[in-house]
Amino acid sequence: MHEILKSISEAEAKAAEIKAQALEKASLIAGAAEERSVEIAGLCEAECKAYREKAVREAELEAQKRYENEITVKRAEASRYAEEKLKNTDGTVNEIVRRVTRGGC
Repeated sequence: MHEILKSISEAEAKAAEIKAQALEKASLIAGAAEERSVEIAGLCEAECKAYREKAVREAELEAQKRYENEITVKRAEASRYAEEKLKNTDGTVNEIVRRVTRGGC
């Protein structure tokens, strides 16, 4: 009976030792995981910043291209409009010049 109690005590001591080692190992693993998570967070932040900057540059280039295309189209439209309006003014201008030079105004 004494040996059974001794065996149980030894098993309990061994179990306590295993538990203590497991807790220590778990603590080390948790610490390493925390360090790694901080490292990963930093890497993700840098990657997101680079991606954001790239996206902004691409958007600015696209906006500039669209702006230039729209300006080209609108300048052509304005030029055609001005030419059309100038065609219709020749007769009126000549009439005004004729009246002024004849003294009919």
